[in-house]
Amino acid sequence: MSTDNRAKKLAEQEGIAYATALRLTRDQQDDERKRKAQAEMEALFPSLDSLLPEAVSSACRTMAGNSIGRYVGRNSGNWTAGLTFDDVDLPTDILREMVIDVVTPDLDTINWHVDDDPDEQHPGSVEAVTEVTFTGWGRLAAVAGRHDLRLVDPDVDGNAEVTFTSRVRLEWHFVYHPGMNYLDLLYAGASELMPTNPHY
Repeated sequence: MSTDNRAKKLAEQEGIAYATALRLTRDQQDDERKRKAQAEMEALFPSLDSLLPEAVSSACRTMAGNSIGRYVGRNSGNWTAGLTFDDVDLPTDILREMVIDVVTPDLDTINWHVDDDPDEQHPGSVEAVTEVTFTGWGRLAAVAGRHDLRLVDPDVDGNAEVTFTSRVRLEWHFVYHPGMNYLDLLYAGASELMPTNPHY
């Protein structure tokens, strides 16, 4: 429908002068054009806010199957390779060979920061609250009394496979270039969530 016809229809419907209806119709068309241009610009140059949820989800998916790194025995030089969860209270005293099963992020908790950089390369960090499910092995006698560990498979030699879930805050580093349409996140660490006091 032409601008003229829209204005005539609006004038008739609202009982206003044609000149007023024409101005309102043109303003509405300008707003529509601006919204369309903004949507096209966002499609070509997505914002950091729009990139981070998928980037965090993807980073969480790639964590599945990774081992948890830790020191073994009394010798601090005996480090087993894996992701570092040093700031999270995990049952490393009774479990060995801990592996991440699945990481589920709460995308509403994403918090990020980007440093200004004169060469348009912006180093940043992002964190999110996640639910991480782990699997590990331990002596059946040691894990049997732990309410936080769920028995998956007892073994004939007295060992047991167990699983447990923890809510932790994960952090990643990234470099953002304005205009890019994807982000690669580099795992930076995990920290314990402070327990909520129900009395406050």
